[in-house]
Amino acid sequence: MDRFDNVESLSGIFSAADLQGMEFPPINWIVPGVLPEGLTILAGKPKLGKSWLALDMALAVAGGGSVLGRECVPGPVLYLALEDNQRRLQRRLNRIEPHLDWPADLELNTRWPRLDQGGLKTISEWIKTRDGAKLVIVDTLAVVRPAGKANDSMYTGDFSAIRGLHQLASNTGIAIMVVHHLRKADADDRLDTVSGSTGLTGAADTTLILTRRDSDSGVILYGRGRDLEEFETGLEFDPHTCRWRDLGNPVEAFASETRAAIFEAISAGSTAAKDIISETGINADNVYQTLRRMVRAGDLKKDGRGTYSRTTDPLSEESDCQEQKPQPDNLTDLTPPSRPNGPNVTDPEAWA
Repeated sequence: MDRFDNVESLSGIFSAADLQGMEFPPINWIVPGVLPEGLTILAGKPKLGKSWLALDMALAVAGGGSVLGRECVPGPVLYLALEDNQRRLQRRLNRIEPHLDWPADLELNTRWPRLDQGGLKTISEWIKTRDGAKLVIVDTLAVVRPAGKANDSMYTGDFSAIRGLHQLASNTGIAIMVVHHLRKADADDRLDTVSGSTGLTGAADTTLILTRRDSDSGVILYGRGRDLEEFETGLEFDPHTCRWRDLGNPVEAFASETRAAIFEAISAGSTAAKDIISETGINADNVYQTLRRMVRAGDLKKDGRGTYSRTTDPLSEESDCQEQKPQPDNLTDLTPPSRPNGPNVTDPEAWA
C-alpha cells in the first residue's frame, strides 16, 4: 500500500484554490508595529534595560496606555517577573507610573514552575480564564526552561524549550514574550547574537534585540519576524520615568555634532574629505577619524575615488511589493527627533 493511501494522514491538506478564498482576521498587534501576536523573544545584554521595557509594555497594554509612543488596546496581561520580588516590582512600577492607579488587569508573579513541570499548563489556564487576554511576559526564559535531554542537540533542545509556548500563542491568538540574553560574541546576522542556537529564533515568530551601538552610547531596538517588517530604531532611557523613548532612525538620532555636520556637508554635495573639511570648518584629523568610524559603523560608504555617500536606509526604500507611496510610520520616519537633555543614570537598578 502506498504511504499516502492512509486517509487520516491527509486530514490537514488543503488546496491552493481553497486557500485563495479563505478570509483571515488581521494581525493582532499588542504594541503596534513592534509586538504582534505569537511568540516573541526580547533579547539584550545584562543591565541594558530590557526588563524595564518589558514592564512598561505590560503596564501600557493592561491599562490601555502607550509605550514607545504607541497606543495599546487594553487587555489582561500576565507578567512573570521571575528574577524579582514584590518589593522590587512595587518600586519599579512606582517609578514608571507614580501617579495613576495601577490596572487590575496587570497580574504578576515572581515564582512559576518550569514549563515541563506544570508551568505551560498554568499559563494556558490563565489565558482561558481571562477574557480578552492580550499578553504574557516570561522574564526570564532561563528560569522556566525545561531541562534538556542528554541526547538532544543544542538546536533540538532550544527549539523544544519554547515550542510549547509557540503553540499556545498560535492557538490562542495572544502574544507571549520571553526575555532572554545575548551572547558575548558579535555576528553578521543579528539573530545569531541571541544566546543559544538558532533553534530559539527559529521557533519564535518575532525576535526583538536591544543592543548598544559600538560607535557611541546609543541603544538600538532591532526587530524581525514572520508578521513584523524588519525595523531598527534608536531608543533613549529616561532616568526620571525609567521608560524608554523611541528616537526614530538611529543614524540621525545618535549623530554627534561632528557627525551631524558631516551628514549635512555630504547632503550639500561635499563628498570628498577635503571638501567636507572646508565645508564644516572642523579640524582635519577629527573629520578623518569620524569618517573612518562612520564607514565602519555602516553609516557612510566610501568609493574608490575617495568620496563618501550616505548609506541607503533599507527601511526607507520602496520594495517591489510596496505601494509607490508608502505610508510613513514611527519606525521609518527619518525626521530627526528632539532629544531632551537629562542627567546620566546613576541608579544601577535602572539598567536591570
